[in-house]
Amino acid sequence: MTTVDLILLGIVIASNNLAFAFGLGALGTSKYHLRILVIFTLTEFTIPLVGLLIGRLISSLIADHASIVGSLILVGLGIYTIFSSLKDRNKKDTSIEYITSIKGLVLIALGLSVDNLLVGFSLGLREVNPLRLALFIAFCSMVFTFAGLKGGKYIKNNVGKYVQVFAGIILIVLGALNYFGFPA
Repeated sequence: MTTVDLILLGIVIASNNLAFAFGLGALGTSKYHLRILVIFTLTEFTIPLVGLLIGRLISSLIADHASIVGSLILVGLGIYTIFSSLKDRNKKDTSIEYITSIKGLVLIALGLSVDNLLVGFSLGLREVNPLRLALFIAFCSMVFTFAGLKGGKYIKNNVGKYVQVFAGIILIVLGALNYFGFPA
């Protein structure tokens, strides 16, 4: 696999992080941007490596359920985000605190990268350097997450109160696209 192939793969895999980070940035999570960036980057680095290590035995089981598990996590978080936008300010702050907690971010990152297990596994069958693969994916994820967080913050500052509903809708759409596939 060439360097260009790895860069393109990293961009495709990390693109869902861009959309989600955009929503997180729009929720007013500035004080958590470094935490979000680190957790998303580490997850995107680790998951393909785990996929490479899992092997053929477990891959068929994961293949049958990876899409639905990741999709349900994203849709569930989207619904949670929309309903939490309807709560009073104190409850909204609690919802944002949960989403940006380490546990919440790890769940989100895992939901966004479940399909990376299969990518790692399938590329592991070819002559691909696992560390190089993981580094390219993690780098693209870090850049996309950073851009999404900053773009979302900008939108929040200029659009206003409906941004949390928009973030929830993005999550639901990402979950549906993850399950049903991206339109051709």
